[in-house]
Amino acid sequence: MKERKYGFIALWKHADPWYAMDAEERRRFIDKVNEINREAQGKGVWMSDVYDCSWSSEYRFFSFWESPSIEIVQETLEKLVACGDVNYYNIQRHFIGRAVPDNSNIDAYDPNYGKEL
Repeated sequence: MKERKYGFIALWKHADPWYAMDAEERRRFIDKVNEINREAQGKGVWMSDVYDCSWSSEYRFFSFWESPSIEIVQETLEKLVACGDVNYYNIQRHFIGRAVPDNSNIDAYDPNYGKEL
């Protein structure tokens, strides 16, 4: 059976501690987050760009990942929590799911689903 990838979505906005950091503290924090993300990418995680969603939600940004395993996502999130990224410097909301094994059976992915041809 083919392994199913995991999708991970993070929405976030800066919290008060983010704004209280001076420029050097912020640079060290961003460097640490980037280091953790590069480590995850080295383990096969694909990470999207960051998107501004402030015009359509209570959050400022979102991004999404695809991971070969849930363990890598969990390990990465534990490191992000430890460095303050998750729910200290940033207020976050996460969603995670497994890839659907056969998208052709999902009507939202096939505009002709259910139509007589």
